Amino acid sequence: MYVVETPNYPRVRDWDTKVFSIPKIPRSSKGYPESLKMILTALKEKRPYHKPIPIDGSDRKDTLERILVFLRPTGIVKKSLADGWEMSDEISKWLDSSDNMYLAAIINANVKFFSEILNILLEAPTKIQQIRDIAINNYHLPWKEKSEIHNRLAWLRDLDLIDYEDFSYSYRITEAGKKFLSIVGYFSHEDIVIDTDSTIDEKEVSISKWALNLCKLTEAEKSQRKNGIGYFPGNVNTMHNTVYAYLLLMDTPTEVTKIRSYSAETYDIKETSVSALLTALSNLGFIERKTKMKYQTTELGKKFPTENFEMDFACCINKKCNFVFEILTELYQEDLSIKQLATRGKVSYNFSYKDLGELRKRLHILKNAKLIQEVSTELYSLTNRGINFVELIKEDIVTKTIKKSEIESTTITHENLSFIDKCLIEIRLASQASSDPTRFEKALQVGFSLLGFNVEHLGGAGKTDILLHASTAPKFAYSVSVDAKSTYYSGVSDSSIDFDTIIEHKNKHETNYAAIVSINFQGDRVVDRAINRGVALIDVDSLEKLIRWHIEVPLKSDSYKKIFEQNGLVNLKVLEEDRNKIIREGLLLQAIIKCLSDQSSDSFTKGIVQEREIYLLLKYDQRFDIAPDLEEITSMLAFLSSPLIGCVGKAKEGYYAIGSLQDAAQKFDFYLKACRNNAASQVVLP
Repeated sequence: MYVVETPNYPRVRDWDTKVFSIPKIPRSSKGYPESLKMILTALKEKRPYHKPIPIDGSDRKDTLERILVFLRPTGIVKKSLADGWEMSDEISKWLDSSDNMYLAAIINANVKFFSEILNILLEAPTKIQQIRDIAINNYHLPWKEKSEIHNRLAWLRDLDLIDYEDFSYSYRITEAGKKFLSIVGYFSHEDIVIDTDSTIDEKEVSISKWALNLCKLTEAEKSQRKNGIGYFPGNVNTMHNTVYAYLLLMDTPTEVTKIRSYSAETYDIKETSVSALLTALSNLGFIERKTKMKYQTTELGKKFPTENFEMDFACCINKKCNFVFEILTELYQEDLSIKQLATRGKVSYNFSYKDLGELRKRLHILKNAKLIQEVSTELYSLTNRGINFVELIKEDIVTKTIKKSEIESTTITHENLSFIDKCLIEIRLASQASSDPTRFEKALQVGFSLLGFNVEHLGGAGKTDILLHASTAPKFAYSVSVDAKSTYYSGVSDSSIDFDTIIEHKNKHETNYAAIVSINFQGDRVVDRAINRGVALIDVDSLEKLIRWHIEVPLKSDSYKKIFEQNGLVNLKVLEEDRNKIIREGLLLQAIIKCLSDQSSDSFTKGIVQEREIYLLLKYDQRFDIAPDLEEITSMLAFLSSPLIGCVGKAKEGYYAIGSLQDAAQKFDFYLKACRNNAASQVVLP
């Protein structure tokens, strides 16, 4: 063992090039440095990559290969095609010296927010939440969870640079930490450079004419666009350059084996990843298959590189992928966070993924084209170029943006589908606005009103958030106490829900059922407890589907009772039978009116037919999975021939049409408007 002299400490990377994550290796009973020593010794001794490395005090069973992958971003290990995994010179020196101060210097040189924590603790002992707040607010680090802070604090403790005070739940810097900080220094958040709009003086958008023409999409092209851009190796920030390199490689018909060899040497990716890459390039129209084993760049691919490379590339992506330039129309209205954009994409454009990866690809492509900029941590706005570009192609973008004038409207109008979108967007956004729980409660008040319930927003101590009452006679009525659980994260867990309070609310308000609504529910425990306590769990996806279904096929309150009768996560399949029944009745109504209307000009029947004749005429109607039976037809004829509806006439010989199908539609539309006018006066946006 020996001490490494400070002049030999590694050069500290620029802040922007440091990695975000500290190595997440197993932690031994003696701390992280001991774990790292065991891992590197195994590498030095050339142990099999595929076998787990036992770490004393850790239950993890990671293979050596997996752990080395965790270490690779820091640069302390690397992998080459020829020699496999190998250590950096710096980490080899530490392994020989066992100088943990030097190890701390290696980590600090490569990882963001390491010595910076020591500088925070230099002022006074500090709690983890305060450290996290500084990381997010001052250093603009995108850490919503505390895990990254926890991991850094664990490393700093194991390196004897900080201590933990049990009595104050705070961390303090040690003398060794002060010495280390004086040697390596720290990066001040005041030196972080905020990007400015470099396009501010642009008057026109620089773009190739052919690329601009790609923005004009036919209806068929719009419907065929995919949600997934596909797989591309390397850094997403330089995706266009990666694509260009492959297009050059395949300028002439190229064997797949050559493409695989190039990919392995350049990006160290497997054969399956190469197949995914070729699929992505083919879907974008950049390459085409010439033979079973050869690919070649298309005429579109050969247009690159262009003078306006990034802009032209963005147009190619928008041509084939959903929710690309639509992002620009959303930002044209207001600045939005990545989560808000994800919500707009899901609700308005049917763009939905379990994570934000695909959305981030789009944002990087738009940033590279200088159409958008990040004005703060994961908050985006249009650049001057972005504004000019939207105005240039606004007639060609698939636009479902809610205009500000529409947002100011306060009454519900079901004809205005953007109002429904607005309500659903607000429910989703409010479900993650944990700092303003009332917002979610008010959003749900409107949402459940759309389902036909009488809704009371209560909230406050000792009360349920929302009371639902089915709009029917007291004999058949039921009520539901609804608890709204907003959370910043991707879902609520068992620890966030007090089921005893939920049941107290149910008993206090004497409701028949209790339900909880949240963006999502995490873990089996929360579901098990809901089942045991008789509580329905409704996630936002399910509620959104319910509302959209109701707009398409409105059900009676009795049907929705089946939702609240469930315990645990609700299953919307319980509504399928009721929905299918109404859909079938609608088809039958249409078929009978058309059938009678068609018979009006028949010389034999003279327009008057009986139930059995209608049955025979509709028996082979392909719109029905199961042909309508005589009882269904008789019931529908009784409805249509009633004095109030009057779309069908009844004589001794049978039934006949009174007007066309269009006449019937106008009559139903009149009754519909009468109902809507009344509904609009009763339900308003909070």
